Amino acid sequence: MRRVADADDGAESISSVVSGCSERRDSILAELDSALELTRELQKLIVFATRSDVLRTGTASFMRDHIRTLLVVSSANADKAIRLVSEERCSRGVSSELIKPSDGGLFNSLGDSIIQRVMQALDGEDLSRARQVCKRWSSFASDERLWKHLCLSVWRALESDSALWAVIDASIQLSDPARWRKIYPSVRWRKRWTCRLQKTGRFVCDLVAHQISGGPLGEKGLPSTLVVERRFNISHLQTFVLPEASVLYFEPAKDEDRAGYEEFIAYLLRRTRAGLALEDHRRFIFIPPCAYSKQLNYLGPSLLGVVQIAYPPLANQGPEG
Repeated sequence: MRRVADADDGAESISSVVSGCSERRDSILAELDSALELTRELQKLIVFATRSDVLRTGTASFMRDHIRTLLVVSSANADKAIRLVSEERCSRGVSSELIKPSDGGLFNSLGDSIIQRVMQALDGEDLSRARQVCKRWSSFASDERLWKHLCLSVWRALESDSALWAVIDASIQLSDPARWRKIYPSVRWRKRWTCRLQKTGRFVCDLVAHQISGGPLGEKGLPSTLVVERRFNISHLQTFVLPEASVLYFEPAKDEDRAGYEEFIAYLLRRTRAGLALEDHRRFIFIPPCAYSKQLNYLGPSLLGVVQIAYPPLANQGPEG
């Protein structure tokens, strides 16, 4: 008899323990739990995604779903292979204690380039799960470049606006080498909307609005278009904004929106004004960098917003006497 031996790559393999059973064992493992077969399937996926015009320009959801399916099927096949080999050994009077699980199993046999491509196709939740597969995968899945990419795909301003980090999570230091991975949950699950910003009769830019504090906006969220029809002095914000108001952080939706975005901020600053848009009973206030934005714990150069219910409702206001 021989006990389980370590393979050259560090993964454990099941050695034959009874004369004449090695061929049967190898046949079972090759058929059901082949590292080479899994590698081939991953390579096929990469080739297909690289050559497909739709996948090259689309999201990675298809790849994530396919990888999940591969892992589920592979895990099921591995369990079946272990069960069959165990049954084979037991039928020959061999103790099942000789079968020992490996650290990472077939995952350790995958090449670095394959693992890196797999990680790049995962979202944050799956990347967190990948960190629990084995030590090697944990190292790849902890790569801050991956987490940075995920964060910026949701909130681009995190790369250029250092003051924004304190608003999202003041406990995370910019010097923390794992800051992108730590801030990802707070970034991923915040409400956000896209809207078109206009001044009366003129398009300004498309915006992405992220909620940073206050109560929920409800099912209506933000209107698809906000038209700034009025302005008022920013000195009135202290008394005008209600305590329960929702606070938003605005950023340009695309690079081509940045010029209009910055011009709008400059326009408000030159006049020391806040912008006001109205929709039914709601007021949308656009706040440039000022003393009031600092009271909201934001010290950066970007545009903030406040959403609140008009009180009393504008629709119920009668004519002035």
